Parts: sequence; structure tokens; C-alpha cells
Amino acid sequence: MYVFVAVMDRKKYYEEGPVGYVRIKARLEEASGERCLIVPHQEFGPEVVEELRPTALVMSGFGGRWEDYPVPDFRGMTAVIARYERLPMLCICGSHQLLGFFMNGQMEGRKRLFDQPMRRMQPGDPMPRQPGGNDPAGRRRASCFVAYGFYEIERLLNDPLFRGLPDRMILRCSHYCEVKQLPPGFIRLARSAHCPIEAMRHPNRPLYGVQFHPEAYEAPFFHGRKVLQNFAAIARRCWRVG
Repeated sequence: MYVFVAVMDRKKYYEEGPVGYVRIKARLEEASGERCLIVPHQEFGPEVVEELRPTALVMSGFGGRWEDYPVPDFRGMTAVIARYERLPMLCICGSHQLLGFFMNGQMEGRKRLFDQPMRRMQPGDPMPRQPGGNDPAGRRRASCFVAYGFYEIERLLNDPLFRGLPDRMILRCSHYCEVKQLPPGFIRLARSAHCPIEAMRHPNRPLYGVQFHPEAYEAPFFHGRKVLQNFAAIARRCWRVG
């Protein structure tokens, strides 16, 4: 079984359901051949892993500003990242940034995290802009570059996550923040023209972070589907070896 950790408010999860994540669940099931359970991030932690014994974890992307998310709500996710070294994990977009914050030691003693934009908008940059609200932080956010759509992602190293894919992949992006610093020991796997750390992995664990959205593939751009299939293959090999 896969567990998909959906970063969304617990109240909204129970009132409206994980509507935006149902297609992702189906795509993970198709890629892995296993069932997938969606768990809201505020209820996820080591106790869920102990109860369910998943074969792999996938942690979702999410919108909004980092300062809108209390750091304590992520403690279950980071506890699992810290504790379960053999468990294959794929952290997507916002969760990729969370992995960067955590592995760089930037969450200790903090109640809030703050946005790390890629850069300010420049003349000739494509739209859209990112709405941010009518406060100083929101106005700063609205002035930043947003990567939204399918972009060329350059593979820097051969890695099982990109097996069977070209050196320049086409993958979906939807973000204006990024991981600013590669965590100690991590290996950078891919970059783009707008983001230097599009993918990274731990040197000794099946722990990956990707800034792009492999689950959001659409015709004719199916490289994301292959990334999900490759991650599933990585997970299967981990358990066979283990």
C-alpha cells in the first residue's frame, strides 16, 4: 500500500473530502499496482506508518504562503522523514521545499516558515503573476516570477528516478518558491532555467524531492507518468533487497 500525504486543512478534508487529490491517488495506483490511502498531513506521523506499514510514501504539493502553515502541523511528516530510513519517499513541490527546510535545519524552534521566492519578475517574463493579498508580504509575492505550465527540466545525473527518460524532460511546474540550498550530503539530480534544484535525493536512502509535479502529466507530455513508474520500481527494489 502507498500512503499519499495530502497537505490540506483537516477541517476542509472532512467537510469537502480530498477532491483535488483523487486523480493523483488513481495515478499512483496505476503506476505502482498498489492501493493508495490519502491521509491529511495534520494526522500523519510515525503512528500511521506503524499501523499501515506502507511500501512507499508520496507527500503532496500545496499552495498558499508558507507563513499560513503552522510548523507544528508538519512535525508528523518530518518525524517520519527522520525515522524511517528504509521507507521510499517522494516529496513533491511544497513537500520538496519542506524537505529542504528540514534537512537544512531551518525548522528547529520555529513556529512559522517563510516563502523563498525564485526571483522577482523581470521584463518579458511570461504571466501569470501570483496573487498574494493586500499586505506587504502579499504584494512582494505578487511581484515574483511564477513557473506555471510544462517546462524543460534538465537531468544532471543518471538516476533510477529518470530511467528511460531523455536528458531534457518536459514536466509540469506550479510554484514560485524553491529550495535555496541543497541539504548537506544530498545529490542534485535535475535543474531548469528558472530553478537550480528541480530534483534531489539523499545519498544513502530512497528519499527524493522534486520541485516539479510528476503526477500532473497531460497529453502529449507524459514524462511525469514515467517518473511515477520509476519511483514505484525503486520502492519495489528496496523491499526486495530489504
